[in-house]
Amino acid sequence: MILAIDTSLGTSVAVVDGDVVVFRAHQGDARRHAEHLGPMLERALAGRRDRIELVVAGMGPGAFTGLRVGIAAARAAAMGLGVRCVGIASHAGITEGTAQVTTDVRRRERAWSSVVDGLVVDGPHLAPADAVPPPAAAHAGAPRLDADAVDAALLARAVVRGAAEVEQALYLRDADATPSAGPKRVSQ
Repeated sequence: MILAIDTSLGTSVAVVDGDVVVFRAHQGDARRHAEHLGPMLERALAGRRDRIELVVAGMGPGAFTGLRVGIAAARAAAMGLGVRCVGIASHAGITEGTAQVTTDVRRRERAWSSVVDGLVVDGPHLAPADAVPPPAAAHAGAPRLDADAVDAALLARAVVRGAAEVEQALYLRDADATPSAGPKRVSQ
């Protein structure tokens, strides 16, 4: 059995046993990942803890805090269960087919990837929402899927089919926070 967790677009948790999805839950709230994830994991693991063999974490692209919640939860679950944790691009959780997948990453921008047979083969990349390029020559004619959710069950299935492992969260922008220029001057 595989436990999969993604918090790049809302919160999604699934348990997959071979080809059978034995648990699937999704919450579209883009800001309360931690509040939704605990109860979802509790239900997902009920009666299955000893049968989980792998944990899959969706690594984005997505917002910094949301991704961190899901990645940390996946790594903690794997550690607690004594199994390996594998990260993959969240865009693999949108379709098992072939498409150009895009997701809203706020600031009037979209992340996009080329997905073939449910596996990310190019991307993710970042583009203005109104300027996402058409699929490249190798993938010309692939339909565009503007996704608003990731299915954690599809992430689990993608790992079984050989999805490329991603070790670091996929942030497509530089951090908003910047190091301080030095101590601030204090006056009384």
